[in-house]
Amino acid sequence: MSTAAMTARQRGRRAALTEAVIGLLQETEPDRIQMREVSERSGVALGTLYRYFPTKEHLMAASMVAWNDRLSCKLDTERRRAEAAGESDDRSVCERVLALYRRQLRAFQRGPNFARLDLELTTSADPFVRQSMQRRAENNQAATLALMDGVPDEVSRVAILAVDGAMLAALSFWIAGRISHAQAVRNVEDVVRLVLADHA
Repeated sequence: MSTAAMTARQRGRRAALTEAVIGLLQETEPDRIQMREVSERSGVALGTLYRYFPTKEHLMAASMVAWNDRLSCKLDTERRRAEAAGESDDRSVCERVLALYRRQLRAFQRGPNFARLDLELTTSADPFVRQSMQRRAENNQAATLALMDGVPDEVSRVAILAVDGAMLAALSFWIAGRISHAQAVRNVEDVVRLVLADHA
């Protein structure tokens, strides 16, 4: 059932479940989380949990989207406040995009289990998971495009492809212990500066 077709009470239960997972991911790795544990923490009966999310992978995907939506909402709130205050952003397009990806990487640094989960879900063949991760990607791309005012479409499209690819590689190497978080940030920054050199 889509969230649009749910009652307010149903949406509340669903949100309680994803919030419980987000809380658990702050403490433990994704593969250690049990459905019963999510049920107990959320206060939603186990049978009800399975009606919302038939598999753990579905629950994890919905929780990843919910976690990502937190940053999206925060960015939207900041933008609205700045507009209401009449504040202008004098940073270059490159600096704006750098700031966005730095925030995303800081969020993963604070919660490395979200990076682990993100990498796991990215390779899933499950239709629900793929749809959820596509929604997340589209939201992130929209946030990036909003910072690229004045950049030609063909440039912004390639820039997003390049930077998102660098982000995925950086997270993979960092989680695998092959590079430090600082190096992961630097790798992403280098790609942003390269593809947006004309908008620095």
